[in-house]
Amino acid sequence: MKEKFIQQIEQDGYAIIPQVFAKDDVAKWLELTREWYDKTKDSYSGNLSALTKNDLYLWNPHYKDKAFLDMFFKCDILRDVCMHFLNDQWFRAIPADEPNYILQNLMGRSSDQKLAMHIDSFIPYLGDYTTMIQAAVILEDQTTDNGCTVVIPGSHKSGKYADQSSFDNAVPVITKAGDLVIWDSRTWHGTLANNTNGTRWSIIAAFSRWWIKQMFNYTDNLPQHIYEQLTPNEKAIVGFCSIAYNDEVEGIDRKRSYATLLENVEDYRGRVPQAESSQLVY
Repeated sequence: MKEKFIQQIEQDGYAIIPQVFAKDDVAKWLELTREWYDKTKDSYSGNLSALTKNDLYLWNPHYKDKAFLDMFFKCDILRDVCMHFLNDQWFRAIPADEPNYILQNLMGRSSDQKLAMHIDSFIPYLGDYTTMIQAAVILEDQTTDNGCTVVIPGSHKSGKYADQSSFDNAVPVITKAGDLVIWDSRTWHGTLANNTNGTRWSIIAAFSRWWIKQMFNYTDNLPQHIYEQLTPNEKAIVGFCSIAYNDEVEGIDRKRSYATLLENVEDYRGRVPQAESSQLVY
């Protein structure tokens, strides 16, 4: 089944995978999302981008509850698709049959105003080499009335930044709660305005090649109680096997094995060499 959706992403830039998630799980995740949004919405920085400041966002939900990671980490079809597009065959420190891509960003979002066409891959480029994939777990039905996502099929192959004049020709991504949407982050996409009084929450994760800088400093700030619940590979996906060392005394290889994982998140902060005598003098 994965081959069908991989082909769709390669050709069109996106794929809708229907009813991946159980109804009870979706209801639980929606309740968590609303609860944490209400708790945290007044604490966000004023330094938000023009693309994000007018909508409902739940930033870094995986700092709040591990369930927000599980919905992605426990999804086999997503894992297979991301490994196809993002795994580095030369990252030999992690077994070849396990993910070595990393979490770029994780957030919850519900539309309010129209969102302009854009790409999330930082730069557009030509070719089949994908550097970032995004996945949306749909928690509420999304329609043209409540501000669903719209895309320009095939635009991931354009090698260009999104053209705002394309919005009128964009295809609406109409989905049901429990669906999974996956897209190449070069794909031109935006959202329609939400013309209802309701929400249309989804949880969106971006996964990237291991060498791309993450949106937030997860490896210093993931709560310890979340870290302790993760498997070694899940810790690697969060970024703990590809952290930059402080200097060459600590090490130089950013492609590291599970054996290098530390017991506590705080152990990754201000790491120091093992032998004091080998410290550099500046």
